[in-house]
Amino acid sequence: MNKNMREIRKLSNSALDRFASCPLSFFFQYVSEDRPKQEDVETFYADYGILMHFLVEMYPRVNFHKDTIPFEPSKFVNEEDLNGILNGFGNQLMERGEPLTLEQMITIYDELFPLIDFPDQEKHDEYYKQGLAYINEIPEMDWSKVIGLEQEFKIDLQNGVVPIKGYIDKVERDDKGLIVTDYKTSKPYSQNEIMKKKQLPIYGMACFIMYGELPYKYRYDFVRFGKVVEVEIPLEKLTEVKNAIKFLYMQMLAYVRQGKFPAQYSDFYCKKFCGYSRLCERFQQFNGG
Repeated sequence: MNKNMREIRKLSNSALDRFASCPLSFFFQYVSEDRPKQEDVETFYADYGILMHFLVEMYPRVNFHKDTIPFEPSKFVNEEDLNGILNGFGNQLMERGEPLTLEQMITIYDELFPLIDFPDQEKHDEYYKQGLAYINEIPEMDWSKVIGLEQEFKIDLQNGVVPIKGYIDKVERDDKGLIVTDYKTSKPYSQNEIMKKKQLPIYGMACFIMYGELPYKYRYDFVRFGKVVEVEIPLEKLTEVKNAIKFLYMQMLAYVRQGKFPAQYSDFYCKKFCGYSRLCERFQQFNGG
């Protein structure tokens, strides 16, 4: 292995997405020994998602599943950033003997929302209004069928491929079987867009390992828009995604052996999400650097 590269020990859906978007960006994020920091990345997408995920997780966890679904706060967060603050809130909510009310959720939302760095006031107001509307709906949702919240998983793909790790936002069981839900703060995807993604098939594989059965239904809950999109994913799709992941991993190893990960330019991705454009010759070529 090249001396400035770390060993690839695990994969995740986000790592696979980054590799598909740009192998060089994947290198800087997951492989480079130098571990460069991301710069000029819009963080409000992720921070807003973290806050909304926390509230929609903690309400059912505290009020309905405190004794049945273990809560394991992260040990690897900075206590001063949003993740760290929410980590502390989570501990406090689980330790006290009281339910989490709608009013308390709104108080948490109002207290922490200002920590999110929105690019302009219009977007700030839009996201706040959408989030508040969703929070008001949380107590009205049916939480009785939940069997997993922020369910951690590990999938061993074998054949020398490193494991895939991650978390499923919500797993439910009704009289037909398992239902998997992932919360999204982006604009809603179409069913065709969903079927092109690896995330839900990965969750299907994880459920088979953890529960011994495949979900019969998969959901994306688009919290800003009050829209839920449901799909059914056949077994052959899971096999297709499993093989695609193995192929991507072989590509990663090939780039490691070559000592170089190629750049893949996309104006929107490079400027909004990559965070390593200053280190990319291809970006500089397209942008007069």
